Amino acid sequence: MEQPDGQNDVTIRASVGKHLAFAPVAFAVTQGPSHALLYANTIFRRLQSTGKIVIGRDGSTGAESLSADLMPLLDQVFNSGMTVRDALLEPADHRATSWSCTVWPVTDAHDIPEKLVIEVRDVALLEGAMVRQRAIAERLLLGALREQDAARSAVDATERAQYLARASHDLSMSLDEHATRDTVRRLALPRLGTWCIVDVIESNGAVHRLAVVHPDPAKQVLARRLEALWPSVSPDESDSASMLRWQQPTIVTRESDVELMAAAHGPENLRLLHDIGFGSLLVVPLIVRARLQGAITFVSPEGDLPFTSDEIALAADVAARCAMALDNARLYREADALRLAAELANQTKSQFLGSMSHELRTPLNAIGGYADLIEMGLQGPVTDAQQSALARIKANQQHLIALITEILNFVRVESGRMEYIKTQVSMTKALVDVAEMLGVAAADRGLTVDGPWCASPAMAWADSDRVRQILVNVMMNAVKYTTRDGGTISLDCEEVGDTVLAHIADTGRGIPPEKLEAIFDPFVQLPASLADRQDGVGLGLAISRDLARAMDGDLTVDSTVGVGSRFTLALPRAPVD
Repeated sequence: MEQPDGQNDVTIRASVGKHLAFAPVAFAVTQGPSHALLYANTIFRRLQSTGKIVIGRDGSTGAESLSADLMPLLDQVFNSGMTVRDALLEPADHRATSWSCTVWPVTDAHDIPEKLVIEVRDVALLEGAMVRQRAIAERLLLGALREQDAARSAVDATERAQYLARASHDLSMSLDEHATRDTVRRLALPRLGTWCIVDVIESNGAVHRLAVVHPDPAKQVLARRLEALWPSVSPDESDSASMLRWQQPTIVTRESDVELMAAAHGPENLRLLHDIGFGSLLVVPLIVRARLQGAITFVSPEGDLPFTSDEIALAADVAARCAMALDNARLYREADALRLAAELANQTKSQFLGSMSHELRTPLNAIGGYADLIEMGLQGPVTDAQQSALARIKANQQHLIALITEILNFVRVESGRMEYIKTQVSMTKALVDVAEMLGVAAADRGLTVDGPWCASPAMAWADSDRVRQILVNVMMNAVKYTTRDGGTISLDCEEVGDTVLAHIADTGRGIPPEKLEAIFDPFVQLPASLADRQDGVGLGLAISRDLARAMDGDLTVDSTVGVGSRFTLALPRAPVD
């Protein structure tokens, strides 16, 4: 059942008023072609009551009106049925407020306009809001751009860090100079299509260009010609001097005539670069420990922009790592060459000592033999004075034989030709044998031999002859360097876990701390100021330590100056049957 028109109007006013009464802009609803005001919210009524806007045909409006007349716009919308948005209404008095009006029709079932909805806004307030909106939009846009730049910078920084990490990893994979140079010549910046030319200064001052690798296989032949054109046959001071100009990273473009020619190292190289194609060159020095090692030239693809500041910084970091890797490889090569030379010299020395010792033994044995024949009287009667002289000859001959034997033993141990037959060795018995062997020599110097004192047999797993040789050398050393008349040499042994220890201690003048390791070096003896000058060549302790270590043991010493020294022979304990 249809409602009367009056009741419809009431319903419309109630519905519209509920939603638009407190809207921040002026709203109204009109009825029919006469635009009878059906509804107006609080703001619209206030504008109407103050005469700022006029609606209706009561004859109060006209061309002279100072108010904004809405009637022409309402007629246009009602007649056309088309919505008009943001129409500008200016009163005759331009000092009065201008209004922005939007009107849209409300049609009936036959799509014929029946009512009009009006929205009125103050243009000044609207423009202010738009200005504020534009300002907010600009701030948002600038913030978004900054965030985008920060994100791009973070991504670029991550990519640079990953690139540096990969380059550092590749450069640290080997100390071989050839492998390191091969890694350096294949480096390229992250920019797509870049490649590099690497020139290094050799130890003799010559500049050598490494093999060039181009990312485009079709241009590899031209790239390899860049390597062949570099004069690296002999050290030329002009080559090294030309590289001194690249002390800082430098960008060279096609327009940089002088710098481009210097970077290309000659017109033929420059022609090849043009044939290959390039955008710009970034020349970075290879400097380590304030020494110029060469230069690395990064080449960008043709048509690319010049290298950026970030790329220059990245190239400098890469160059620093390359310079360090190249220098480490060079030092390793030189150290290895020195090591081989030292080993060869040591081998030659050992061969010389062995040959010399063997050659000396023959005439010394002959001297001893002839001295024995003369002493026996086979060449005629021998007087007492001659007997004394012959005894001195034989004593010196035996002394020389002992020295030569010591040198031969050292040569055998050092060359690894010493043979070891490991068995169970009683450290107690070995110390007893050594004490009996050298007890007379100790007594002649007024020394007391205390021991050996061992709580158990202390069975070691070693070569018995080598064990006695070590103990004899240490005991002789104690006899030589212990103060005459009143000194004591103590011998004892013990088992500690899987190790058997033999100790030989003396009450000599002791060894300074800085000499505790040096006394085990070949041909080293204590200076005369610390002990009486002794015969020998200083090989006894060196041979003894080498023998002990060859049997999986060691020979060590503890000493206090003015108190004495204590040598310890440590050997593996013999396995239990």
